Amino acid sequence: MDEIKPIKMYFISAILIFFVVIGVYGSASGYVECFLKTDIISFSFVVGFLIFCFPFLSWLSYLIFMVAYRKRKLKVNNKITNYLAVIAMFGIVFSFVFSFYVEYDLTSHGYVKCHRTSIHAPTKYVISKDMCE
Repeated sequence: MDEIKPIKMYFISAILIFFVVIGVYGSASGYVECFLKTDIISFSFVVGFLIFCFPFLSWLSYLIFMVAYRKRKLKVNNKITNYLAVIAMFGIVFSFVFSFYVEYDLTSHGYVKCHRTSIHAPTKYVISKDMCE
């Protein structure tokens, strides 16, 4: 294996943690909007799934950080990794089902589904068609 460069590893770990925090914030705000039934709700499968990836990606960031700190390969605890992977897989199934529930629940409460600007953008639900941009 090539020599481990700690600066690159620290940088990768920091970038990963940054994206994890942003993703969890976006996911949590999507769930809060949905449960509080605000005027504008943005929700999709990905928004619902990100919060379940948090434990696994945090563990991955920690491992990268520790490899940089110790400057050698680590033994990975497979039990922890497997549990965190199971949480992420559960998140895939839960988010898939929950996104259909959100669509059904919001449309039955009179929300209007706006046209998405991109296939990757979350679906936007509003209380009035006039609020769609």
